[in-house]
Amino acid sequence: MSKRKNLFKISIVTSVLLLSSIAFSGSTDVMASNPINYKNMPEYATYESVIADAGATAGNLGISVALYDIDQDGIRELIISHGTCLADWVNDIYTLQDGKYVSMIGTVGDQGMFYTAPDGNGMYFVWGKQGCQRITRVTKSGNAITETEIESRQLGENENYTEFDNKIELLSPSDIPTGSNSYDVEVTAPDGGVNMRCGAGVEYDKVLPDMIPNGTVLTVTQEAVASNGNSWGYTNYNGTYGWIALTQVTKYEEPTEGAPIPHTRYVINCNESITLRTNPDVNAAEICQIPLGTAVATFGDAGNGFISVYYQGSSGYCLASYLSAPVD
Repeated sequence: MSKRKNLFKISIVTSVLLLSSIAFSGSTDVMASNPINYKNMPEYATYESVIADAGATAGNLGISVALYDIDQDGIRELIISHGTCLADWVNDIYTLQDGKYVSMIGTVGDQGMFYTAPDGNGMYFVWGKQGCQRITRVTKSGNAITETEIESRQLGENENYTEFDNKIELLSPSDIPTGSNSYDVEVTAPDGGVNMRCGAGVEYDKVLPDMIPNGTVLTVTQEAVASNGNSWGYTNYNGTYGWIALTQVTKYEEPTEGAPIPHTRYVINCNESITLRTNPDVNAAEICQIPLGTAVATFGDAGNGFISVYYQGSSGYCLASYLSAPVD
């Protein structure tokens, strides 16, 4: 079932759709968005001349852009949103043929908001004006874009415009963040691997038929918080992009020469959790609790019945009797 939240206010200012000042009824959950570090994405450099030409044509009116892999084929499409007024506003969509030739493949009319389709099939486009709302699905097949209407209706007197999770942000090229806060993680899941999904949460569809196996090192480029409060990371696995639960991975650091090699162990022999301590002593201060079944990185015997442990950014010591034998 599609996840929906109600939008109290859509503000259209000087031919640019602004989606700030959004208030939600009931709760104030922060909705997950797709990555916006477009300039760090490998396709951006190839699209850059098209973006520059569109910006020059628009002049002071400006343009907004986004990169998103519509059909999940490993190549992100470019969306350029531009116009002089609501009447002529369009969203031009480009792709890369053979990974290097830019080709325009379609247009979505009107100012509006793009989202990852909740079922992972393409994008949702939401348009609203004076109490009217239209929602369409935008899909890509080969080098063609298809827009299929989901609903078009007049809203009720007290009904609010619809917003979905995983917004695809349209940004002015000058507002695209530069640099990267990416980091590497290693899959260390109790089930032997982690699923990749089209959104940040277990309610979203898988984008891979099989789990990414333990021991795989991935680069996380953006984080989001799921509806249950757990953190998820956006990553790439063999050319497929999606979200993984960060509870199923540990931060990975390349071992230095001569440094101990970490081994994965699991928390066992307890009712709920075990204690990570500051020193290898049962009277040492507690750092945190590690739940039963959790995978941790260990670095060998620390004496006094303890093992050196790394867990979710914290280093400490746990009793060896509560940890399994190394699994790698």
